Amino acid sequence: MPGILLIAPIQKTGASDTNVVGGNKVMADEQVQELGVRGFEVDVIDTSGGVTNLPTWRIKANRLARVLRVAWGAAGKLWRSDVVFLIIAPWSALSLASFLWVVCKMTRRPLALRITGGDMMVDYLGYGAFANWLANRTYMRSSLVYVETQHLRRSFDNRGNFRWFPNTRSMEAPARTGRDRVEKLIFVARLHMEKGLAEALEACRHLPENCHLNVFGPGMSDTDFSLFEGHPRATYGGVLDPAEIPRVLSEHDLLVYPSYYRSEGYPGAILEAFQCGLPVVAAKWGGVAELVKHEESGLLVEPRSAAEVESAIKRLLDEPELYRRLCEGARQRGNQFRSANWYDRVAADLRGLCRN
Repeated sequence: MPGILLIAPIQKTGASDTNVVGGNKVMADEQVQELGVRGFEVDVIDTSGGVTNLPTWRIKANRLARVLRVAWGAAGKLWRSDVVFLIIAPWSALSLASFLWVVCKMTRRPLALRITGGDMMVDYLGYGAFANWLANRTYMRSSLVYVETQHLRRSFDNRGNFRWFPNTRSMEAPARTGRDRVEKLIFVARLHMEKGLAEALEACRHLPENCHLNVFGPGMSDTDFSLFEGHPRATYGGVLDPAEIPRVLSEHDLLVYPSYYRSEGYPGAILEAFQCGLPVVAAKWGGVAELVKHEESGLLVEPRSAAEVESAIKRLLDEPELYRRLCEGARQRGNQFRSANWYDRVAADLRGLCRN
């Protein structure tokens, strides 16, 4: 049985403002399960950072502690692994991925990277001369580098070790029956303001009385909760437990996700909504513009425009046939990103590395 040493943030039980269940944690948990059922023995080193919204000095201390924890854990587990697999955000790649590349080179272990989000190119091009030289001679030469969006894959088309591996989900949801109009709207994300929270709330302020927006997600350091005070069409519902997401999504009609968050790739919230049959009104931003097919699985609007979000929602109110078509398109699009087919490909890649 081939052994994989997975280095990634692992999801803790439950979700709260101090235990934020982010996309990378969901991705890592899914990877452990999917590789396990495909015959791999998966050993894990957890890189999660614990609580959020800490003082700057605590964040830096935690990052240093994580690097030391990974180094110590790798020293004890590397010898019984055939492949090292690191899931990492692009802004952490230069330090941790470069370090692991050196370790794997010394121990003759192949290294596979999964770089999350849609902004790897921004970080890569933003490196200084020395950092760019270091990246090109270390982690960019890993045996496999998986990126989340097609745009990133094309951007590194000259590198034969790069592969497209999008965010995936396998959401099984209760059937949504008899839905042909938009009344219950949902916004679910970490409540960074760049996720489009203010725009979503403003867009819903003047909707008909039968429409209501339910907002779910952990508060972040920049969240302005005063926006909910006296809002006629919106309610903050707190943090959803992951087990509750399929049921809650299926009770709604439309996902509102006007995010212009810097690292937006293929958001898990959109994939989960699609697989539950919910279309989305989203900003034309980052990987979202690839994932959401305009007028097929949702409606795309300009970033930072509450007016365009409002117009898109009202269009769906006025055009029930369009809404029904988008519901079906969303489900079809969501099925394209179900986990099984993608992990079959990754498993084949990893077995190839083990043989080498």
